[in-house]
Amino acid sequence: MKNQKTTILSLSSESFKHYLLLQYVANSSDPKWRRLNFVSEDMILPEIWIQLHDHAKADVESQGGRLMGYEVVNQKIVRRNGIKTDFWPDNRMWVISKKGL
Repeated sequence: MKNQKTTILSLSSESFKHYLLLQYVANSSDPKWRRLNFVSEDMILPEIWIQLHDHAKADVESQGGRLMGYEVVNQKIVRRNGIKTDFWPDNRMWVISKKGL
């Protein structure tokens, strides 16, 4: 059995948004996502970013990887499994762990 290396990406909130656009919007066959190619990033609504996050999380997990968010709360690093609010958490660091990324 061949060993696969695990790649880990650590992204700021802004970098993660760029990742989402490149990975899930730029070459999408879904017209809903393709339309975002023509919208300024700062005009994309928080609920759309959250939908893209959820899509990315499902995609990464379907390939045996993990997508986690981390933030500092009361001077401690706290891991977040998802986004539980209606707004985009700008203060998170996103980590993607995936085999053969």
